[in-house]
Amino acid sequence: MESPRYSAQFRWIGVVLAILVVTSGVATAQSAQSSQPDWADEAYGEFSGMVATYNESITQVDLGIAGDQLSNERVNLVVTGADGETATFSFRMDDQLRMTELDQGPRSDATLRMSTDRETFNETLTADNPAATFRDAVADGDIRFSGIGTGNAVKWTVINSVSGIARSLGLL
Repeated sequence: MESPRYSAQFRWIGVVLAILVVTSGVATAQSAQSSQPDWADEAYGEFSGMVATYNESITQVDLGIAGDQLSNERVNLVVTGADGETATFSFRMDDQLRMTELDQGPRSDATLRMSTDRETFNETLTADNPAATFRDAVADGDIRFSGIGTGNAVKWTVINSVSGIARSLGLL
């Protein structure tokens, strides 16, 4: 069977799309490496203090559709303040969804970007059960996921779409 031949126009479109995918990841990584806002140090201290409580409670919380997919992800958590400034914290989720390898700043090997606002971040930090608060914030759309790399980007786009439909139907 003869392989299909594509016109030069379609090849150029493919090249442009590939360049966009590659450079969008580079731009994200470069912008995340810029300086952190003034509030980032204090927020990181509170975040690292909350992790033990989160890790204790996560085994008793069902994270729904996203939960199974979070296992072993390397995460850059981007928190946006009211002034638009962003702070980035990073960690790895283990196979039981516990946070490990916590650090201030982005991971160069991240597979997932979590995004939220500072208010949601603070609510999670101060919650009696941060794992349940995290789950609720995800279900409400206050914490968003985007995959880093082509495979993860597709995976998280599908998960986010399914979650959005379930949310609009009142299933979440």
